[in-house]
Amino acid sequence: MIAILADHGVGGTFLNWSIYYLAGHSEYYSAAEQRLILVVDSPLTDKNAHIFLPNMPNTVAEFDGILYNLLSHQSSHNTIYFHMFSDQKKFPTGTADSIRKLLPHVSKTLLLTLDPKHLLYQCSFYRRGDSIRPSLMDPSINLTNNHEIHVDFINYCFVSSIKVWGESNLEHVWDSREFLALNFRPFTKSQTMVDCMDLSHDHYAINAIELWDRFDETVGDLFKYLELEINVDNFLKWKTVYNAWKIKHKNRVLFVWYFDMIIDYIINGYNLDLTKFNLDLYQEAAIQHTLIYKHNLNLKTWQLEKFTNTRQLHELLETNIHPLSNY
Repeated sequence: MIAILADHGVGGTFLNWSIYYLAGHSEYYSAAEQRLILVVDSPLTDKNAHIFLPNMPNTVAEFDGILYNLLSHQSSHNTIYFHMFSDQKKFPTGTADSIRKLLPHVSKTLLLTLDPKHLLYQCSFYRRGDSIRPSLMDPSINLTNNHEIHVDFINYCFVSSIKVWGESNLEHVWDSREFLALNFRPFTKSQTMVDCMDLSHDHYAINAIELWDRFDETVGDLFKYLELEINVDNFLKWKTVYNAWKIKHKNRVLFVWYFDMIIDYIINGYNLDLTKFNLDLYQEAAIQHTLIYKHNLNLKTWQLEKFTNTRQLHELLETNIHPLSNY
């Protein structure tokens, strides 16, 4: 059995599908359905690779059930994939305990991680995961779109700061952007799979940037570790799917790579077109956050709906006047 331990939202499902498809398997065992199901020719949706349904537990209880079913169905082709469990707050050591329970039963372990210097990849208003998510304010309610999730996030995480802002309802994009810039922490590292695993255990480490950017060049190294052969015909088809999947990450990856340059260009008044990054609200807020907290600068953004150019933003620079201890 192959274990795929991945940080959240960095491509673990695509990696799981790729192993089956490149190895030439036409079907795989589903622990949830307790039967063999087809390996799809392409797992891609409009934002991720979730047409493929991996053996993926989301909670401690689901892990126990899936592991039991996989061990009951003896096969060298079984895989299990998961990231930090959704009930981590209720069971703080649940993910780590499950990894310890799992490792004696697997032959190969893959660890897919996001390097801390690439944390801004996760800074996006648009989720790459499934659209439905339990509310932070009331877990019995499912949220179904990015706006609902955003409002829920604000109300749950920044209650005291909302009071500081008084009667503001943040109805304008420039209000919401500045509120986020003052309150959220885009560079704060959350617990990851690296924190939950004994790294002395034999494993194959994959940096998420490698998976997003040049996996077609390095996948052969992975298959050597897995002791599997790549099906040549499937590789040619897979590469087309992979190139389409890479596009879904492009703007996020470019934002990570160019972020320091964007800040430098804003401060110095250099010219850089920001429209090529297709910045969303959270990414713009990360830029404003860095100006405020690292450089004691802010932007006169009243009625500014979109960041389009670094020179445009340079002309709007002013000294920050917010008492940061309030946020």
